[in-house]
Amino acid sequence: MRFRLVIWVIIFVLGMLVADRYGLPSSVSGIADPAFRSVEGWFGRLGDPIPEAEDADSDSEEDDGDSPAASAPSGSLADNGRLRINNAGLQIIKESEGLRLEAYNLGGQWLIGYGHSRTAKAGMTITESEAERLLREDVRASENAVKNMVEVPMNVNQFSAMVSLAYNLGSGGFAGSTVLEQINQGDYQGAADAFRNYNRAGGQVNEHLTERREKERTLFLTPA
Repeated sequence: MRFRLVIWVIIFVLGMLVADRYGLPSSVSGIADPAFRSVEGWFGRLGDPIPEAEDADSDSEEDDGDSPAASAPSGSLADNGRLRINNAGLQIIKESEGLRLEAYNLGGQWLIGYGHSRTAKAGMTITESEAERLLREDVRASENAVKNMVEVPMNVNQFSAMVSLAYNLGSGGFAGSTVLEQINQGDYQGAADAFRNYNRAGGQVNEHLTERREKERTLFLTPA
């Protein structure tokens, strides 16, 4: 409002010097008319709507929907050596393998505890605490396999999910997995999705494996 008042004052003063619009001699009009038209044009633009300021955050908000669900962690490759499977990863293994305190044969292989095979044999029995100890020993081999094979930084949830997968597939199976291939290419989302490739047994989709892969994938995608 104050700005408009200043403009009107300017126009009034100029009008006193300008043309016959204000009853002044035409000789004065010829000299001052260009200045008057300039001010009129300037004032006319005051009626135009003022452009709204762009929201500095608008671009970032639009990009939110396109952000990948999985991304590289902020740590370095050297940090991988300090990783250990977390409780969430161990729980997936325990729930998926199931606890058996007496040795059982599966596909021609003797197993006991949480899928332990290295020392399992027919007629063998163990306690629950022994099953826990054997699980942690077996998991250490899977941890080392993941650490040695993954060539990019990973967080503890990504690591733990892959240890669970390696425990199930074996080190050789993990070495040839598309999960490992994708993450080593820096495609963390592709690695997460590749967990779903390993849900078959005997060439057929297995409900139990499908559930396990989804748990591992969800853990992999969980921020840490």
